Amino acid sequence: MLQTAQLLKEEQYLTIAENDTANTNVGASEVEFSSKSITINLFKKVSTFYYRSRIRLSFSVADEHKVEFVMIRGLIEFNRSKDFTFTYYLKNHTIETDIDASHLDKLQIFLSNVSILLEQENQFKLVLKEAIAFENRYKLEREGVYAILKTKATTLLTS
Repeated sequence: MLQTAQLLKEEQYLTIAENDTANTNVGASEVEFSSKSITINLFKKVSTFYYRSRIRLSFSVADEHKVEFVMIRGLIEFNRSKDFTFTYYLKNHTIETDIDASHLDKLQIFLSNVSILLEQENQFKLVLKEAIAFENRYKLEREGVYAILKTKATTLLTS
């Protein structure tokens, strides 16, 4: 069985953004996207690729967050809506998504929330480390006090 490709009557276009701002027509409305607006402190570079009403975004994780790439991935996957799917490249520390242009604002809000969650996680880790260090110091002090009490008790009992 043989099938031939069909030509669509609608205009199809393909655009690669070369600057920070690009326009794409989505039906009758026009969407303007600025990669600076979605570049949250988690990412050092956002690359955009437009096809009809779709936008493919590639986020390069900022150098200071590369060690937290797995945490970022977990926060994204745990909190993401069904409207978004992400692809992760651990070797390059990049994240890609393909979304409808109408979901761009939702993506920006979502990634801002992920950034906030990551900051909260980091603060929690710092507090947890301090609590563990305090607990360890307490155990050492307690052991020292018990050792002194034990030696005093044994000297009192033997004398």
